[in-house]
Amino acid sequence: MSKSFRSKLLSREIKKKLYISYLRPIVMYGCETWSTTKVDETKLLIFERKIIRRIYGTMYNAETGEYERRTNANIERIFNGPNIQIYLVSKRLEWAGHIWRDKDSQMSQVVVSKPNTTRPRGRPRQCWMNRVKIDLMQVDETAIIEDADNRDRWRGIVEAAKGLNGL
Repeated sequence: MSKSFRSKLLSREIKKKLYISYLRPIVMYGCETWSTTKVDETKLLIFERKIIRRIYGTMYNAETGEYERRTNANIERIFNGPNIQIYLVSKRLEWAGHIWRDKDSQMSQVVVSKPNTTRPRGRPRQCWMNRVKIDLMQVDETAIIEDADNRDRWRGIVEAAKGLNGL
């Protein structure tokens, strides 16, 4: 896709739509089940900024008469949409609502159950359920797991997650 993102024949809007509809879903395949850390999310944001820099190219500075690389703030202003981190949070919340709505399914039982084995030494690994709770607290402090039964309320929570710009 790098040739098409650098191509002068395609407009920037077409390149942006290509990224959002084609490349981002490939990169984020299965993201609903990821228990990401800050490092993982930072790497995803870096990837997205690289793609957007490739799409929009360099910026001409009239004062120096040279082309300069776009800053992160400039990229966020130009892109004007939910970034990949917000996309990840909204997809994770959608999947959580789907799991919690069907309380009798095996997936719901796996997520809620606690294993009866001893834990290894050291800090516990990042758990998906903890990540979802953190996402819920960032979106709506009053949101709880039982809100998943009310589809309209849960859809509002997911839309609120998509509306966040910079968690």
